[in-house]
Amino acid sequence: MVDIRRLPRANSSFESIRRKNQIYVDHTDLIFDFAYLDGPNFLSRPRRFGKSLLVSTLESLFSHGTEFFKGLKIEKQWDKAEQGKTYKVIHLDFSTLSFENKNELDSEINEILFEVAEKNGVTLSDRKEHRSAGLNLRTIVESAQSEYVLLIDEYDYPLTHSLGNKELFESYRLYLQGLFGAIKGLTGDMRFIFITGVGRFAKTSVFSQMNNLRDLSLESKFAPLLGYTDDDIHQYFDEYVENAAYTLNISKDECYAQIKAHYDGYRFHVDNDTMLHNPWSVLNFLYTPEQGFKNFWYETGGSYPTLIAKYVKNIQNTPLQTLQKTKCGPQTLSEFYDYFDVTPISLLYQTGYLSVRSEKNELGGESLFLVPPNLEVQSSLIQLYYREVRDNPLDDDIFHDFSSALVTNFKKANFESLLKTFSTALNTFGYDDREAFKTEHYCRDIIYYTLSLSGINAQREAISADGRADIVVELSTKRFIFEFKLAKTKDSEKELLDKAIEQAKDKRYGEILPLKELNRMAVVISAKDKAISQWRIVVD
Repeated sequence: MVDIRRLPRANSSFESIRRKNQIYVDHTDLIFDFAYLDGPNFLSRPRRFGKSLLVSTLESLFSHGTEFFKGLKIEKQWDKAEQGKTYKVIHLDFSTLSFENKNELDSEINEILFEVAEKNGVTLSDRKEHRSAGLNLRTIVESAQSEYVLLIDEYDYPLTHSLGNKELFESYRLYLQGLFGAIKGLTGDMRFIFITGVGRFAKTSVFSQMNNLRDLSLESKFAPLLGYTDDDIHQYFDEYVENAAYTLNISKDECYAQIKAHYDGYRFHVDNDTMLHNPWSVLNFLYTPEQGFKNFWYETGGSYPTLIAKYVKNIQNTPLQTLQKTKCGPQTLSEFYDYFDVTPISLLYQTGYLSVRSEKNELGGESLFLVPPNLEVQSSLIQLYYREVRDNPLDDDIFHDFSSALVTNFKKANFESLLKTFSTALNTFGYDDREAFKTEHYCRDIIYYTLSLSGINAQREAISADGRADIVVELSTKRFIFEFKLAKTKDSEKELLDKAIEQAKDKRYGEILPLKELNRMAVVISAKDKAISQWRIVVD
């Protein structure tokens, strides 16, 4: 029986993880590559991707040397570079502070700085409200030059949580600009500076004075710094995957495949092909496998809907299909943004809704695309789209109804109920979409999005032995193949059904590895009725 206590599901404290002998995925060799140098560093990553644990790891490293790093990759490198030297650490986590305006934010930061000053024997002004955090920081750092390390976690928390109030947002922006200006002036006096955030707000608005800021997000070598690789999952969590497979009554290989489909797929640099799993989602799944492959990221606020909602509202005329695959260039991936001026596609990339992929093009080179990294995020994006873009927005209860019905019907292979659910989806999601029933592909995509919304492992135009199936759904031991035809008239339905049956047989849809029990279905959609009019199980 696995020891579930070793999973650091809700623990972002490095030293606590090490004391409790919880699993720590060791990427500390990459930490050394930037931490042994002086100067300010910045890293942007989506929510729930381990930024706070990274900051905690750095705090322990600088405060206590390698005391808690025994056996980790960085231990010998750090001891050789620092020879036992330790530093005074100032740790500011903006997401844990309580404030409603910039003055309260400044006061909260000052509270921390006064604690740091008292701990290190530094005298600050008795009336802290008369001095800004930037001035107090200067007094502290100048008391012992090169002895201090500054760690700022979630720097953009005030910005992303004031998007509905432009005046408040602007006040936070100006405050942060001044604070980072003060920090820039102290760069040469501090041993190390590290800042994290979800996104990279425009240099001209927040980091304008920190022209010496090293953005690790733009360097390919640091792409795997946070998140779990395939090797990590097998090395550190194999017994937990085996436990999950046993709990769900599926094979171990199938469990790995489902984990990958739901939680993997993040690629943070075009020059680094490493795909990464979301740590939060993987840990939650392994902790409670009996709940199945849930959308943990969205349910826990990791999707950052407040940050994305405005972007989604601004794309009223953009088909959902475009958000599933958008062509881009390298500049898009490294672009800073100013939220109230423009909202580029890089926002979705930086916040984790889209991940970069490369494909061969007709010129012999490669083109770049942004796509949802996995089923979990794709489901989140589709939910937000249907909430914000539709004239008739859909709510959680509707999403849940579809999800529950589809999962149950697939498990029981209840084809009649399954196709009834498809018809309801076509009517519900295509209700106020004027393009919905003009083309076969559009109808197919509505069903595909409904499947994705439910967290079901579905693929469009999946390559089979001799062709591409419209939709393929993968379960642990079964594979469902759907071939759709759109009938513009009632008279054409029978002919189209026969054509779909013949196509599914001739093209040998679903005959791919690994071999599974095949369920092939020919389906005709009536453009007039906006529902499935005929269907048949394809028997060889």
